This record gives sequence, C-alpha cells and structure tokens, in this order.
Amino acid sequence: MFEVRDRDGLARIGVLETAHGPVATPTLAPVVNPNRPIIPPKDLAVRFGAQILITNAYILGKSLDRDAIVRDGIHRFLGFPGAVMTDSGAFQSHVYGDVDVTNAEVIAFQKAIQADLGTMLDVFSEPGHAYDRASADVDETVRRAHEAVSLRGDMALVGAVQGGLHPDLRERCARSVSSLDVAVCAIGGVVPLLETYRFRDLVRVIIASKKGLDPSKPVHLFGAGHPLVFPLATLLGCDLFDSASYAKYARDGRMLFADGTRRAADVRESSCLCPVCTAHPMEKIAAEETLLAEHNLHACFGAIREVRQAIAEGDLWGLAERRARAHPALLDAVRELRRHNEFLEEFEPVSRPGALTYVGAETAHRPILHRFRRRLQERYSAPLAKGLLVFPEGGRPFGERLAAVVDQVARVADVHFVVKSVWGPVPLELDQVWPMCQTIVPEALDLEALEAAEVFFREWAAGAGFPFGILWEGETTLDDLRARAPGGRAIDWNALRIRATADLQFGRGAADALFAGAISYVISRNTGKVRNVLADGEHVVSLRAADGLFTLKAAGARRLAQAFPLPRLRIVVDEDSVPFHREGKNVFAKFVREADPEIRPGDEALVVSPEDELCAVARATMNGREMRAFKRGVAAHVREGVPRGPSAPRR
Repeated sequence: MFEVRDRDGLARIGVLETAHGPVATPTLAPVVNPNRPIIPPKDLAVRFGAQILITNAYILGKSLDRDAIVRDGIHRFLGFPGAVMTDSGAFQSHVYGDVDVTNAEVIAFQKAIQADLGTMLDVFSEPGHAYDRASADVDETVRRAHEAVSLRGDMALVGAVQGGLHPDLRERCARSVSSLDVAVCAIGGVVPLLETYRFRDLVRVIIASKKGLDPSKPVHLFGAGHPLVFPLATLLGCDLFDSASYAKYARDGRMLFADGTRRAADVRESSCLCPVCTAHPMEKIAAEETLLAEHNLHACFGAIREVRQAIAEGDLWGLAERRARAHPALLDAVRELRRHNEFLEEFEPVSRPGALTYVGAETAHRPILHRFRRRLQERYSAPLAKGLLVFPEGGRPFGERLAAVVDQVARVADVHFVVKSVWGPVPLELDQVWPMCQTIVPEALDLEALEAAEVFFREWAAGAGFPFGILWEGETTLDDLRARAPGGRAIDWNALRIRATADLQFGRGAADALFAGAISYVISRNTGKVRNVLADGEHVVSLRAADGLFTLKAAGARRLAQAFPLPRLRIVVDEDSVPFHREGKNVFAKFVREADPEIRPGDEALVVSPEDELCAVARATMNGREMRAFKRGVAAHVREGVPRGPSAPRR
C-alpha cells in the first residue's frame, strides 16, 4: 500500500509499505551487483540510511550461489534488513540478447528468494524504435504483465511501462499495466535518454506515462540515479529511483554532484560536506574507488533529501528551475513543461506557502500561473467601464502602491484598472490573490519574460470587453482619459474584491450566489482589510490573509450547493460515512464515490451524500481524479460539519 503524506503538485512525500518495513518516498534504491558489491548492502542501510535496494534477479539466478539464495532468502544472502526489489533482466536481455529466461521463470525465482518487490520481464523499446515495433513491444509487455499478476502469489509486483518515444503508446501501456494488481509502476526504456542527456524527451515520456498511470500507485523511474535528474523527475511524479551510477562512475574516476559530474582527478577542492570529502584529501579520494562510490552515494541521498525538503516547503518548481541552469539540456526540458500545462495544472495546489520567487523567464509558464490566466479569461467578469487603464509592473501590493493614482483617475474618468505584470494581467481587485501580491521579482526582467507578459496581456485584453485600453504614463495620461472616458467612477473596492475573488475561486456565478442579500463585513483592525463576509446576517466566507482566497463557511456552502448542480464543487461520499463528516471527521479517499474533476489540492469543497445532501465543508488534499483512485489517505480535511436540515429549493 502507498500513502501520500505531503505533496507539491505531482511530487509526493509518501510511504510505501513492504514486507520488510516502510519505505519513505521519494527515495533512491541503490543497485547492488551481487557479483561485485562495491559497498556492502548492510552499510547501505546503516551508514547511508537506505530503506530499499535493487538487485538483479537474472544475475542471481545464474550465480553459483543460486541454491543458497533460494534456501536462505535474498535478505539474508545480502545482509540487508530493508526492502529488496529485484529486476528481471529485461535491460540485460535487450543489451546483450542472451538472457535465456522467461517471464514466468523469473517471476517464480523472485518469489522463491522472497523479494519484497519483484519485477516482470518486459520488452525494452529503444527511443529509435518505429511506431509499429514499439506498439508490438507494448502488446507483449501488457500480455506479460497479466501473466506476472497471475503468478505473483504474495509477492508485490512491479509492472513496467514501455512504448518508446510514442506518447499514445506510453499512455496506453501505463493505463493497462497500472489497472492490474501491481504495487509499483515502473517507467522503463529511458536509460538511453539519460545517458545521452535527452532530458526533453525524458519529460515527454514521463508525462505521457503519468497520464495513463493510476495516480494512487508509486512510480519508479528505471535507471535514473544521477542527482541532477531528481528534482525534475520528482516534479513530474516519480517516487522511486535506482541506478548503479554511484558505482559505475566511481570505477571511471568520476564524482557525482547535485549540479553535474566531475572527474575526481580534476577536483582540487571539493565543496561537498559529505563524510568522505570532509575526512579525506582529494588525492586519496581520487585514488580509491570505494571512497568515490561512497561520495557518490552521499551526493545522491543528499539530493533526495533536498528534493523532499523542497516538497515540504512548496518550492520544488523553484528547485527544478534553479537546477536546470546546470546544463542546457536540462533547461530545455524545463521549458518543455509549459507544453503540458493542461495536464500538470490538475495537480497544482491552489496556493503555496510563502512567496513565488522569479527564477527565470520560464517561471511565468508554471502551471499554477497558467491556471490563474485561464481562470481570468473563463471566470472573471470585468465591471462595466468606458475603458481600461493599464499600469506597468512595479512594487507590490499593486493596490496600495497605486491607490493615490487610482483615486485621482476615478474622479475624472470612467475606466477600470489592471496591471500588466510579469505573470500576466492582474485586475486591481485581484491583486491580493496568490501569488500576485506574494511575489519576488527582479527590477530588470529578461526580454523573454517581458515578451511573454505582453502576449499574456493581449490574449486577455482581446476578450475583456473594454472599448479601449491606455497605458498609464503619468499626469499626461489624465487628459486622454478625460476625453475618452469622461464621467468618473464611484468604486466600492470591498465589493469588487470579494465578487471577483469568489468567481475566480469557485466559478462564474459564485459571487451572485454567495453575496445575495444585504452584505456586511468584519474588517481587520490591523490591516483594514475584509476578513469575514456576511450575507443577510449569515457568515458565508472568510478571506485568508495568506493567499487572498476564501475559506468557505457552512452558510456559504449551502448557497453554492443551491447555485451549482452536481458534481460542481462536490465530493460525493458513501452514505455510511456521512454521519462522521457531519461531526467534523475528515474525508478518506476510500469513501469517495465521485468528485468534481475541477477540484484541485487546497480547494474548498462541498462534501455531500449520494443524494447530494450537504454534510460538511472541507479543504481538498487531492484533485478529483486522485480522490477516485486512492484507497488510502485523507482526501479532504473537514473544516465544518453541516447538520441535517430541511433541503432548500434549487435555484
């Protein structure tokens, strides 16, 4: 079983339960060559904290110790207390062509040696394989996956995903294999991409596979063991990595670092603070294969820890973008991500802790910003005005910085106000929504970022409905505004902000539902900003200071439930769990029957019975697809139970 404990988009901090204890993910499974273990497996656990390792079942089956391994089991043979995954020999079969073992035989052997996770014998597809050949490989891999499932017994099975560079084949194979009784889904056939730094193709392969994979199952990226790759691969939803690189590179006299590889003989002083580099001079490290291998392992596990910390902080996108500057091919891969925003956005949280920090021009293309711009086009309704006044990028919060100018303009011209920011257009009433206010950007922006901002703005402005737009250039702009939009405007900024935020967050029409009736506010004494909104005396929403979005109250939830039909904004739960949610108990994924596919992690959601009776207000921890897939873990944290009451008529 796999349970997600924390997340940042597709990346997960999780726990994979095995027969030899839990494995915290994301993690690295060091490859142990049973014929040449450069670092004893026991040391991998004791000195490096490895909870899982991987070794080759085909090599073990051909060794002189085969009978002893079967008799004693793989854990005793290796002297490793944690989980052991065994590979089937598919890669060796592809490279050397002389692996004389069948899928059934290798499954039987892995069961006999008591592997925690045994791998099916898949058919390896090269990146250069034509569509027909790759398709045939997928057909055979899927057939073998069915066979392996029927033979696995009590052994947890690793199902492989093949398909070369053909996205539809990858997705088809992933969907077929992950629908079976497999514990882990492994993306195979990527070693040639990793060895030739074809990271853009790697991104395409992983995303195509993830589209078809069951999101409740952990994902293993076969052969990925360089710390340079960990942030990007984890960002795309890979949970487990394995590689013999730490040993292979050591044999070649090379050292792994988070930002690349260096020949040990060329390193005069190591900046690494691992036990090897702090205890030995470089001359000794460069001369000893074991020390190099130990350093490489420390570098790999250190990079994994850095990734886990970035997930916990909500900064994995930033880490991946920063690391991409270590190699042009990796930067190309990060730039490839913008082509897949429609898929990546599904897993993005509604906001993250802290500020969004500009790393480079590619930051503006992150899926969470893509969502803001798309929702601005689809959900935001601009107030009626004769024109649009556009302010350039500047200090945040925009509303506070521009308050005096806005007041001056509103007295003489009937225009609305928007900022052309690096992230895209920001109507002034939405400048407090994350991350428009919570942003750190340089004063001088890259030309690429400025050009993208112009494109983002023009795409929105074309459909915003204003007769004209004019850029603020100081006092001289006032004369143009008086002539083109005479009359002035009286603006209720509180009403404008709450209505725009409601529609952006819940969908067009939400503001009409939530704020029907007499509206009053509770204002923060410290900031002077709206904190609570009451409609006809009912507390419907609270405005969060951290991200500028609403926390939904029971009264507001009732209004939204009446305004929007099933399944909009809903998490539909089993009837038996309804009483617990009314008492304030959380929603577990295994009790979710259906969920709005538009729900994103962090969204406010309505928990309803199968008859669509509101029973709780909750904040989602998963998206709608994940809620339907997972059988373990919290799908939504209930904030407020809703007692049973008379049903209100539908609007």
